[in-house]
Amino acid sequence: MDYIIRLSISIIIVTFISSCSIKVPNTWKNRINIRLQQPLSLSYSEIGKGATILFLHGFGESRYTWRYVARDLARNYRLYSLDLKGFGNSPKIKDGLYSVYDQAIIVDEFIKKHKLKDVTIVGHSLGGGVALVLALMSKKYNISIKRLILINTMAYPQELPSMLNMLNTPIIGTLGISLIPNRTHAIEAYRFAFSDDSKIPKDGVDECAKMMGLDNAKYAYLQTVGQLIPDDINIMIKMYKYIKIPTLIIWGEDDVSIDVYNAYRLNYILPNSRLKVFAKVGHIPHEEAPKKVIKEIRKFMIEVK
Repeated sequence: MDYIIRLSISIIIVTFISSCSIKVPNTWKNRINIRLQQPLSLSYSEIGKGATILFLHGFGESRYTWRYVARDLARNYRLYSLDLKGFGNSPKIKDGLYSVYDQAIIVDEFIKKHKLKDVTIVGHSLGGGVALVLALMSKKYNISIKRLILINTMAYPQELPSMLNMLNTPIIGTLGISLIPNRTHAIEAYRFAFSDDSKIPKDGVDECAKMMGLDNAKYAYLQTVGQLIPDDINIMIKMYKYIKIPTLIIWGEDDVSIDVYNAYRLNYILPNSRLKVFAKVGHIPHEEAPKKVIKEIRKFMIEVK
C-alpha cells in the first residue's frame, strides 16, 4: 500500500512539473530567432595544442565518450569536449528548453566566449544534430566553422528507437527512468548502441550510470527525448544543401538507432561531404571502433586545409 501511495504521489509531482515547463514550439523561428535560451556555463575539458576541434556528444552521454579518440588527437590538435546542457556535469535547468536549437545557442555562446576560430566541430547523434544547426547558423551569427565531422548523426525524421520511445511516453517514461536502476539503464543503452556487446566498456557503463544519478539528470533526459526531432525538421532538411562547409560523415553500419540509410541521404544532400561507413559497428563508433575513427579524422584534418 505504501508503495502505491508513493507511486501516485510521484505521478502527480511529475505531471505538475511538466505542466509548469515552458511550452514553446520547437522551431527555428521560436528557438533561434527569439533566443529564449539563457547563457549557461557548460562543463568542458581542454587539452592539446594546434587547430581547434570541438566535440559534442550524443543523447545520454557526456564528454567522457570521447576519451579514446581524445588521447590520440590531443598530440596534434587543441580539443574542447563539452557536456551539453542537461548532461554530464553541465547545468540541468528546469526550463523546458532542450531542443537542438537551444543547445546550439549555448554552444555558439561557448565558441564566442572562448574566441574559437576555424573550428572543426565533431558531433555524434544528438551532438551531430546540434552541429548541423550551428552550420546553418554560421553565416548569420558569425560562427567560425572550418570543418564538420558528423558521426551517426540526427538529421531526418524517424521513429524513436524502442528505448527512447518508452521514455517519450507520458507517465510510463517517467516511471521507467525513475524506477529502473541507473546501471541497468546504462547497460541496456550500451547493448542497444553496440554491434559487438563484448566491446562494451565497463568504465563507460559506470560513467553513464553515475551521470544519470545526478540531480535533475532524469528531467533533462525526458525533456531532450521529447524535443529530439524539431517541429520544422522538413524545413531544416531543405536547408542542408546550403551547408558548404567541408564535412566528413562517419557511420556504423549496424546502427539500430539511426539507420545507415540516413548517412547516404546526408552525404547526397551536403554539397561538400564525404562518407565513411564501418562494417560491424553500431551507433557509437568512437567507442566501439576508436582507431578507425581516429584514422578518418586525422586523414580529413590533413586533406582539408
